[in-house]
Amino acid sequence: MKTSIKVVLFLSVIGIISLGSCVSSKKYKAELSRNTELQEKNQALQASNAKLEGNINQLKGTVSSNQQDLNTKDRMLADEQKRMRDMKAMVDDERNAIRKLKQEVCSALKCFTPDELKIEVRNGKLYVSMSDKLLFPSGSDVVNQRGKEAISMLAAVLKNSDLEVMVEGHTDPVPIHTSRNPDNWDLSVHRATSVTRIFIDNGIPAERIIASGRGPYHPLAENESAEGRQTNRRTEIVLAPKLDKLWKLTEQEDISTSSSENK
Repeated sequence: MKTSIKVVLFLSVIGIISLGSCVSSKKYKAELSRNTELQEKNQALQASNAKLEGNINQLKGTVSSNQQDLNTKDRMLADEQKRMRDMKAMVDDERNAIRKLKQEVCSALKCFTPDELKIEVRNGKLYVSMSDKLLFPSGSDVVNQRGKEAISMLAAVLKNSDLEVMVEGHTDPVPIHTSRNPDNWDLSVHRATSVTRIFIDNGIPAERIIASGRGPYHPLAENESAEGRQTNRRTEIVLAPKLDKLWKLTEQEDISTSSSENK
C-alpha cells in the first residue's frame, strides 16, 4: 500500500514538472513572437522617421531657395526704386532749369512786342518764336538789325546754360522762287542757318546748335487769312534739356532687364 502511494506521488510530481515546462515554453514563444513584432514595428518607425527627415530637409532647401529669390527680388526692387528717384530728380532739375531760363529770357527780351516774339514752354522745352516781321524782310534770309539785336540778347542768356539750342525755320505755303531759294523749304533752311551764325558770333558753341528748316509743314494757324500766314512765318528757337544722364539710367535698366531675362 505504501509502495502504491509512493508511485502515485512520484507520478504526480513528474506531471507537475512536465506541465510547468510546457507552460514556460509557450510563454517563451509568445514573448519571442511579440519581440519580433516590436522589432518590425521599430524598423518601420525608423524608416518612416528617416523619410520624414528627408522631407523636412527638402522643405528647408526649398524655403532657403525661396528666401534667396525673395532677397534678390528685394534688391532688384530697391535698385529700381533708386533709379526711379534718380530719374525723377533729373527731370525735376531740368524742368526747374527751363522755368528759370524762361524767366531770364522774358526779362532779357521784354523790350520786344508780342507780335515780334513769343515765349512759352511746351512739352518740357522752351520755345522762343520770332516772327519774320522781327527777323527778315519779305522773302529774304538776311537778318535785319532789330532781329540781330534780339538774337544777341537771347545769346547772352543762353551762354550761361548748357541747353541744346535748335533753330527751326518755318514759312507759309505761298510759293517762292529765287536764285537762292527755289522753294519755301530752302528759304526756311537758309533762315535757320542765318540765325544760327549770329548765335555763334555771339558766343554760343556751334556744337550746341542744330539748324533745321521745316518749310510750311508745321503751321500754328490756318493759312487762309493773312494773319494766319503771318503767324506761320516764324523762326523758333527751341531750348531743350540735355538728358544724357537720364538716357544712361534707362540704358542701365535695359541692360539689367536683358540680363535677368537671359538667366
